[in-house]
Amino acid sequence: MKKNPLVSTLNEVEKLKKLRQITSKQIPLNNDVFMIFAMNKKFCQEFLRVILQDEKLVVMENDIQKNLPSAFSKSVIIDMLCRLGDGRIVNVEIQLSEERWHAKRILAYASKIKSYTTDKGTKYSDIKDLVIIYLTKKDIFNKGSTVYEVEMNVVSDQGEQVSRWKPGLQVYYVNTVGLTNRNINNYLRLLTDNITISSKYKITSEIKELVYKRGGSKMSSEMRKFMDELREEGREEGRQEGKTGVLIEMVKDKVLSMAEAARRIGMSEEQFAALVK
Repeated sequence: MKKNPLVSTLNEVEKLKKLRQITSKQIPLNNDVFMIFAMNKKFCQEFLRVILQDEKLVVMENDIQKNLPSAFSKSVIIDMLCRLGDGRIVNVEIQLSEERWHAKRILAYASKIKSYTTDKGTKYSDIKDLVIIYLTKKDIFNKGSTVYEVEMNVVSDQGEQVSRWKPGLQVYYVNTVGLTNRNINNYLRLLTDNITISSKYKITSEIKELVYKRGGSKMSSEMRKFMDELREEGREEGRQEGKTGVLIEMVKDKVLSMAEAARRIGMSEEQFAALVK
């Protein structure tokens, strides 16, 4: 049956209304709202310049709510992923609820991102450095600091600090209640309510006004663009899943070899064999 375009349009309007109702009641740090901010590359750059305290930092690419699935391990969803001008990859994870196993979560995310952003055949020396920013409302370590950096050290069996261990991973815990960095504290206030505006942080303030104050056609346009991107991503995943299913059936029917099917889907033979099983 052919879809009625008017019904489709009305459905989109309803979705936009519901989405705006949700955002109006949530702070920018809530995942549903933060991804609207993080769609904007200039926001990502302003955000990271403040948090990493680097005014010259440049964001080359940005992505939001990135799903990193795997046939062999736990899949993860990345809140914000950026590639910087110096080649580093930055992952921002927002955790508003209490998280007991944050260290294990960070390690799992780091290994997943490293794998995702490293092409086959890359030399270990060429693997890009990864920065993870774990942003919380609570001071996990209860020391009153705004930022905590994780340092990894090599220690001898005599307890002697031998050297820093540098696996190309920097981890920063950042929270909204610490009082030791006024610049970061003032910036994060913008993301903890839906009222505060700052002339110093123009990009973040402009997006905040767009989300919470101006609304109107511009807001609808931004939302529609975002929803279109989500739908296209879903369609692409659906096409990929459909192609995989067809290839699996062809292998089972012995129409195609395991090696050829794996090649067509861009997997190793072992990975495809696991899907067939």
